Amino acid sequence: MNNNVIVALDQGSSGTRVFAVDGSGAVLYKRAETLAPAHPQEGYAQYNAEELLESQIPLLNEMLDKLEEEEVSAIAVSSQRSTVVLWNRRTGKALAPVLSWQDGRATQESQGVLTPQQDIHRLTGLYKTPFYSAPKIAWCLKHIPAVRRAAKAGDLAVGPVATYLIWHLTKGAVFAVDPTLAQRTLLYNIHTGDWDEDLLNAFGINRACLPEIRPTAGDYGLYEYRERRIPILVCVGDQQAFMAGMGLHAGSSSINYGTGAFFLHNAGKELKQIPGILTSVSASGTNGKCDFILEGPVNACGVAFDWLKQLGFTFEMDELDDLCAQAQRPVWFLPALGGLGAPYWDFNASAVLAGFSPQTKRADMVAGVLRGVAFLVADIAYYIKNYGVDLGPITVAGGLANHAALLQFQADILQTDLHKSPETESTVMGAAYLAAQALNIDTSAWALFQKGQAVKPAIKPEDAELLNRQWRNFLEWSRTQKK
Repeated sequence: MNNNVIVALDQGSSGTRVFAVDGSGAVLYKRAETLAPAHPQEGYAQYNAEELLESQIPLLNEMLDKLEEEEVSAIAVSSQRSTVVLWNRRTGKALAPVLSWQDGRATQESQGVLTPQQDIHRLTGLYKTPFYSAPKIAWCLKHIPAVRRAAKAGDLAVGPVATYLIWHLTKGAVFAVDPTLAQRTLLYNIHTGDWDEDLLNAFGINRACLPEIRPTAGDYGLYEYRERRIPILVCVGDQQAFMAGMGLHAGSSSINYGTGAFFLHNAGKELKQIPGILTSVSASGTNGKCDFILEGPVNACGVAFDWLKQLGFTFEMDELDDLCAQAQRPVWFLPALGGLGAPYWDFNASAVLAGFSPQTKRADMVAGVLRGVAFLVADIAYYIKNYGVDLGPITVAGGLANHAALLQFQADILQTDLHKSPETESTVMGAAYLAAQALNIDTSAWALFQKGQAVKPAIKPEDAELLNRQWRNFLEWSRTQKK
């Protein structure tokens, strides 16, 4: 029998993963199920709440059945961050579509809040955009009668996906959230570590509908399954779980290539804020202490390749490296699907393809999309560096980090070594690691913290500067091409 087995569940933007991890960090079992948001019209991205539960709880139960002979010590839950669920706390039934972080329908609610951007950034570390939860909640209160009725009756519960899942796993006994997820509501004050009354009033949201804030690693109740009573010890946002899984210590940086891409720098205990860059809180241990993370999101990474396929350029992702090697004249591509993230925050920008010729081939399209993602990541890194921040060593992970062409081009234009993590499932493993810490398990030998293969720049600095200059010219031109 394995002692201290942890079941980690991650509900990301494109599906659910459940891992069983033992005390040595070895994965005993793993399962995954795909679930992407629906797009009923342009700018909309939403899930069905029941389908979210059905993609998670059966997988969790299936994993526990596989572990019938094992001692399961804890469950850890991570989820996408700004996606928000609104449900009736008496019945447990959802009252609205689950609006994804990618959903932009709350633009008017975001713009209608009079609190200046600089004040929003100072209080929350974030920016006033429709992609965070508060404008989405305000939109639902305005447009969905069932939400208004529940709010008036005191029955409305609002929280991220992890909170919603934990509420159901504990049969309504625990209605709680950790700081990494609370922050993404745009209602959390990073200075006080609590909901901010001024922001609640600005968005017209009652504090009573929001969950209790607890440390990332803490008591989130019990899941009773058959004869087991398993403690839920972790609730965490997916990017902070990723950071934990990467061992992102103070002074180091990381790039996560997933549905979106994220450049992350651990600034340590100092609350450092840079205009145009998010200041996020890291996962907190049982003592509640956290680091501050400088974070720059790229809205479209993996989804950019899905978009290219929708245009009719069919290919499999395992062909990506070969196609990039075949490319002779890569097109220029601005992956502004859902607008531009850091450091531009331009939600009017749209995707732009340029540089076609009669010789343009499918490989040139694929390589152009890959380069566009890498250029936007590099823009964030250079922007942070220009504020005097030493980026330190940079590790890379995420599903697309398996593609050598992406890592090589990223290293080339950044002119720095990239260290590939040996663990590509850093998010779900990071959640497991946080639970292991809460259980006082020795994690020093876990494979996910071993230093990975280095990808070194293969072009000269002057060639990298030329590419970056050409990119900036293309970017500036592209942003003048409005819809």
